[in-house]
Amino acid sequence: MAWFKRSKENIATETQKKDVPDGTWIKCPECGEMMHKKQWESNLYLCTKCSHHFRIGSEEYFSILLDENSFKEMDRKIRSIDPLDFEDTKPYKKRLEETIKSTELYDAIRTGTGKLNGIDVVIGCMDFGFIGGSMGSVVGEKISRAIDK
Repeated sequence: MAWFKRSKENIATETQKKDVPDGTWIKCPECGEMMHKKQWESNLYLCTKCSHHFRIGSEEYFSILLDENSFKEMDRKIRSIDPLDFEDTKPYKKRLEETIKSTELYDAIRTGTGKLNGIDVVIGCMDFGFIGGSMGSVVGEKISRAIDK
């Protein structure tokens, strides 16, 4: 098994695989740069080398924009229904159930209140993680309620 050892006169090294926890490093899809996750997060989810903008969810946007711990979600558990019994590759009801379970989002938009530099604001953000940002009746309702607030 000499293929993984290097020896040349006074140099002898052995390679050892170090265990790195999953999710510790992020690879930029644009330039291939490897970044430590904490460094990437502190750089507001931009590549530290080429400034590629990564797709982020509503939770990350709110943490960037709003004062710490000021976000209070509105109308969290309003859920879409399927009055048309829509089906493509699977029934829409099943797709909704699976997406809610995997993302912990109940629809494609999150709305709420918070503070931006100490100023009270109402905020909404579409979240691609919920069926690609699919706009059902709940999206319109939550936007309307946010406007009323």
